Amino acid sequence: MDRRLLALLSGVLLGTLSESSLAPALPLLQQAFAVGPEAAQGVVSMGLLGAALAYLPVAGLAGRVGAARLFRLGLFLHALFALLLALAPGLWALYLFRFLQGVATAMVVGLVPGLAASAFPQARGYALGLVASTVATGTLLGPALGGLAAGIGLPWVFLLPLPAGLLALLLSGNLPSLPQQEGSLGKLLFAPGFLRALLATSLYFLHTLGTTVALAFHLGTEGLSPRGIGGLLLLGPLQLLLLGAWAGRLADRLGYRRVALLGAHLLVGGGVAFALLPLLHPLWGAALGLVLLGVGRALFQAANNALVLSLAPPGTEGLASGALSVARSLGQAAGSALAGGSLGLFYRLFPHHGLAFAATCLLLTGLMGLSALGVRAPRESAEA
Repeated sequence: MDRRLLALLSGVLLGTLSESSLAPALPLLQQAFAVGPEAAQGVVSMGLLGAALAYLPVAGLAGRVGAARLFRLGLFLHALFALLLALAPGLWALYLFRFLQGVATAMVVGLVPGLAASAFPQARGYALGLVASTVATGTLLGPALGGLAAGIGLPWVFLLPLPAGLLALLLSGNLPSLPQQEGSLGKLLFAPGFLRALLATSLYFLHTLGTTVALAFHLGTEGLSPRGIGGLLLLGPLQLLLLGAWAGRLADRLGYRRVALLGAHLLVGGGVAFALLPLLHPLWGAALGLVLLGVGRALFQAANNALVLSLAPPGTEGLASGALSVARSLGQAAGSALAGGSLGLFYRLFPHHGLAFAATCLLLTGLMGLSALGVRAPRESAEA
C-alpha cells in the first residue's frame, strides 16, 4: 500500500479508536470518580464537541499553514493529550483534556478526505472507500480493545490509540499538500450541487446512526443482552470493512453520482425491509435487515464523499473536507435524537413495541430517500 495512504488511514484509525474504545470503560470511570452515568458519558461527549467545533476552523487554517503540517501537529497533540488523560487527577481534568483531544482529532481526521483526494486524484473513490473501511475497522476493534485495556486499568484505555498515532507520524513525512486554498466558505457553499450533496451526507449519517439507536432499544425491549446487541450491531461496520474498497473502485469507474444514487436507492429499499423484518423475528429479522443495508451503505458513503470533494471549487478543498466532517457529526447527532424521540412518541401511540420500531425506521428511511435528490445531477450538470 502507498506510504502516504497508510499514514492517512493510520490517522483515521487513531481518531476512531479514541472514541469507540471508551464505551466499555465508562462503568469503570463511573466507579473511579463516584459519578452517575450522565457525568461519565460526558468524557465521550466532550471529545465529540471539541472535534465538531474545530473541523471548519482547522480546514481554514490548513490553507494557511499547510494541511500536511497541521495533520502531523494534530497527531503530536493527540498523543500528548492521551498521556495527560492517563494522568488526569479528576473528572474535570478529563473533560478538559478530552475536549482538547477532540480538537486534535479534527486536525487529523478532518483533513484526511482532502489529503486523500489530493494524493489520488484518479482514484479518489478507492481512497475514500479505504477511509470508510478504516473507520469501520476502528469501530470494530475499539470496544474489544477498550474492554481489554480497561481490565488492566483506566489509564491504559486513554493510551490505546498511541500505536496508530506513532505509525501515522512515522509515515507522514511525504504527504501531499492541498492546492492553494484561496476560496471562501461562501464560494464553497454556493458551488453548483455542493450543498445538496453535503446535505445528502448528513441524511445518510442521520439514517445510519438513527437506525442503529432504534435497533439497540428495540432489541433491549425484546430481552436481548447488551453483549448480544453489541455483537449484532457489528454487522454494519464489518460490511463496510469488507466492501469499502470495492465500492470506491466502482464509483471511480462508473461515476460518483451514479453510484451514490444507486446506494441511496438500495438504502431506501433496505430500510423498508429493516423496519418490517424484525416484526417477523426480532433477532434474525434485524440481522437480515442489516445485511441488506450494508451494500447500500458501502456504495453511498464512498461515492458521496468523493462527489462532495469533486464539487468543491479549486482553492476550497480543505474547507470541503472539514464540511464533510461537520455534516457527519450533525447527521449523527440528529439521527440519535430523532430515533430516541420517535420511539418515545410511537411507544405511546402503538401497543406493540415492534410497531413503534417499524414506524421510527420508516420515518428515518423517508428522510434517507431525500438524499437521492441531493446526489441526482441537475439537468445542466455533467456526470461527476
